[in-house]
Amino acid sequence: MAATVRSDVVIPEIFTPYLEEATTLRNAFIASGVVQPLAALNGDEGGDYINVPFWDANLAGDAEVLSDSSSLTPGNITADKQRGVFLHRGRAWGVRELARLAAGDDPMGAIGNKVANYIAHQQQKDLLAALAGVFGPIGSANTGAAFIDLTFDAGGSGETALSPRHVAKARALLGDQGDKLSAICLHSAVYYDLVERRAIDYVTAAEARQTALGTAEDAFGGSISGAFTNDDSVPFFMGMRVVVSDDVQTSGTGGSKKYATYFFTPGSVASGEVQGLATEVDRDILALADYMAVSWHNVYHPMGSQYQTAGGANPSQATLATITNWLKVYETKNIGIVRGTVTSNFD
Repeated sequence: MAATVRSDVVIPEIFTPYLEEATTLRNAFIASGVVQPLAALNGDEGGDYINVPFWDANLAGDAEVLSDSSSLTPGNITADKQRGVFLHRGRAWGVRELARLAAGDDPMGAIGNKVANYIAHQQQKDLLAALAGVFGPIGSANTGAAFIDLTFDAGGSGETALSPRHVAKARALLGDQGDKLSAICLHSAVYYDLVERRAIDYVTAAEARQTALGTAEDAFGGSISGAFTNDDSVPFFMGMRVVVSDDVQTSGTGGSKKYATYFFTPGSVASGEVQGLATEVDRDILALADYMAVSWHNVYHPMGSQYQTAGGANPSQATLATITNWLKVYETKNIGIVRGTVTSNFD
């Protein structure tokens, strides 16, 4: 019997749209509404960076008392810009791995699911690296970090397991904008600590979408009923959708280990692309080998920040995570991301 190989099932014109959709579905930051596309970040004209100008009006101070004998004093309105950086990423696989992945009733689906999971994970790692850059390492002062004013419990001592108190702290840092926080990103050790304490609520994927849109009543009960299932249930904590990733920053080991925890408002991270995801296939007839490569060229940009060109084009994750490569350009309360540092009772 002839073996199924990659070239039999991956036709780029068909496979690429399938892969794009599958990758989007598996990206938890997109599904939660944290990441939203921003047309201004699309690199239609190419380049390494993308600039998004905005007007910065001085809204401090009280309104003036109108008088028929004096004029209003105009406040300053200045122009500033956000700057995002394009990330060019790719990966290739050989026939042996892809032939193994293709074994099944739906070989294209089997390959697509594996590759989509991989791409979504890599994109999330890039996003978390950028967040590490704007906030700085955990367990240190980070006085030069762009978003230093939106961190708490980052000094290296006094951290406790995640609780409603931390959510209140995060909301307080945003002041009257705090009630807009809608998603939280946790390390798995922090997540399963909450599961054990029955602090996680589970809703169906449909209910989660409705709740995010504000069109459904809360369906939260506080249980572990959906913790270890594969029924598409979506976890929530304190009314915020939970994204679990072991790529968030950590510090220390054992009982002294600390974890970064991110709180987001909808659209607090914007996305754009200079070129969509691409799939290419090739066959080496001398080696009797089939190959597939995928590449994507996009930007994930924490809104309110400016990437510094001194960091260089197409930065690695380590470069994205360097605090000197980012500046804050929004007023603090207009930034929709807060970071806290917590521990886990599982350590």
